[in-house]
Amino acid sequence: MKSRLATYMNLGRRILASTLLAITVTVAAAAQNAPTISSDEARKAIQAGYAEWTKARVALDMNTIERMLAADFYVQTADQKRTRQEFINSMPSAKATKFDANVLTVEPRGNDWSVLVFEKVEVETKDKDGKTSKGYRVLVARDGWRKLNDNQWTILSTEPLGQQRWTESPPIANW
Repeated sequence: MKSRLATYMNLGRRILASTLLAITVTVAAAAQNAPTISSDEARKAIQAGYAEWTKARVALDMNTIERMLAADFYVQTADQKRTRQEFINSMPSAKATKFDANVLTVEPRGNDWSVLVFEKVEVETKDKDGKTSKGYRVLVARDGWRKLNDNQWTILSTEPLGQQRWTESPPIANW
């Protein structure tokens, strides 16, 4: 018959082994969720992605726009969540004549990146009588980005955090 001390020592070894295994699994899982690139590399790639996005928005290049948006892309506003297709369908109604996007912050979120972006947008719209008017808008948005396997980047989501609109050229530097 085993002594009580031997039983407790055996139990202690099992607890220690289980704890070490749990820590190893947790560290391995965290390593898998950590981005494989640095924040500086992500910033450069995402800013380049915005350069491509702005060209596509002004040209209304729907092939590029659709390629850059993730299949489950969405727009989150204070009062609604719009799907990828709803967002795509809304684009031709307001032609962007100017679209500048500058990355403010880039933060890892698991395998994805959360980006604060400052955008300056100039649009032309036509009313029901065919009269064209211009609109100006600045906004700060939180966008989600993901690096795909082949060095391609995709936009996961966008959430406008603050914006202001004008009907005349806005009082913003370098407009």
